[in-house]
Amino acid sequence: MNKIDIFKGTLGSILSFVLYFLGGWDVALQTLIAFIVIDYITGICKAFYEGKLNSKIGVKGIVKKVGYLLIVAVSFLVDTIINANGIVRATVIYIFVANEGISILENWGGMGLPIPPVLIEKLEQLKKEEK
Repeated sequence: MNKIDIFKGTLGSILSFVLYFLGGWDVALQTLIAFIVIDYITGICKAFYEGKLNSKIGVKGIVKKVGYLLIVAVSFLVDTIINANGIVRATVIYIFVANEGISILENWGGMGLPIPPVLIEKLEQLKKEEK
């Protein structure tokens, strides 16, 4: 077995372990991961646009987003222990998707770009419905 095979096996095992504790690779988690990445990128764009790019702020953003994923893992474990069939996890993910979506729009709006009102309305509605 060569080093590449060992690396692939190790990486696959780690990702499987992480995805198990996040409740699986479903559309809700895929959407959250996509929103997390897009929010981070738009945050960097906005900071660059405003001349406020700062690595400490960037690291805080990463820590916050890792925290989101840890809370998703906790919600999956709570679902499992109380036999809630994914309701807690889904609710947590929807709230985080709404938060990240609103943040994305705020980042783009902060750069003077137009934002479709229907998108703001739907994200705020999603956030309200899940509370």
